[in-house]
Amino acid sequence: METEVSGRNPNQCCSRRQWLIGASLGGLGLETLSAGANPAARAEGAEQAATRAAVPADLRITDFERSCVRFRMDTLKKPPKTVSRKLPMTLNNVRMLLDARAVITHKASGQVYDYVLTASCKSEQVWVPRDIWHQPNADMCMIAGRDEFLVFKRWDKTDKGVLLYPPSLGVQPERQLEDPQESFDRYSIHLASRPGRLLEHLEAILEALFADIPVVSHTEYETAEHRVLLEYPVRVVNFSERERYYQVDTGPILLPDLGRPYRTPLEGCRLAYVAHNCPDWAEFIVCVPTPLTDAIKVHHYSQSIRIEGTRNRLIAVA
Repeated sequence: METEVSGRNPNQCCSRRQWLIGASLGGLGLETLSAGANPAARAEGAEQAATRAAVPADLRITDFERSCVRFRMDTLKKPPKTVSRKLPMTLNNVRMLLDARAVITHKASGQVYDYVLTASCKSEQVWVPRDIWHQPNADMCMIAGRDEFLVFKRWDKTDKGVLLYPPSLGVQPERQLEDPQESFDRYSIHLASRPGRLLEHLEAILEALFADIPVVSHTEYETAEHRVLLEYPVRVVNFSERERYYQVDTGPILLPDLGRPYRTPLEGCRLAYVAHNCPDWAEFIVCVPTPLTDAIKVHHYSQSIRIEGTRNRLIAVA
């Protein structure tokens, strides 16, 4: 088993905070957050971004288009633990590009958990001449850390009851937390970085958006026990030079739930979309089991959460 995490050691808290703009500022349990919202745009808040924290104008950001999770299944060495069908091959390599990143710091111990969210795909049979798509089909993505990963599969309804292969492994969990050493022959997280330029005021934000420059956003927040830094590419954003505002609306990203007991913080990470139009709050719409009828639930972005006291920053790719 080969395990690699490219980039900096996730146990080196100080160097990570310096690389990711200073210090990540916290974590908050999803159930304890206010779901209330005031959607009124606050363009003047963008002008205050530079006063929220001392942050260098030039910094390093994750290059999401060149970052990925890789894993290798070799059935001659160990049986797969996360598949729904018998594999037609003995060796398969997978590369999944990244959609988002979350860095969680436990204040008391200084321990850092660095997680990434991969792009989504569909459940499939690889290396077959036809009938590639599994039926029933599932959306699939991975949330990955250095020593753990979680496969998240969403079928047309929750509790679908799809079996793992071999069936003796039982029903496939929708959120399957596993150890990469037990599941894969090789496993690695490659984090590429590139220079970024902090957009310190509204004029700089509008200029970058009109110029079609790629932008990454950082959202930081904290509670008594944790600091969290969320990092994600801004794929969708609204803005106006007349009314003078911007509003990020993008995802999926990772949103940790640190208010409940989990085996690991990764197990509590949820998919969400994020919106913000000023530095000091953000609203999230979270993917949760959502009732359609008394008997049927689906995974849908339906839980609205607002976090006050954030530090939202827009960073242009240099």
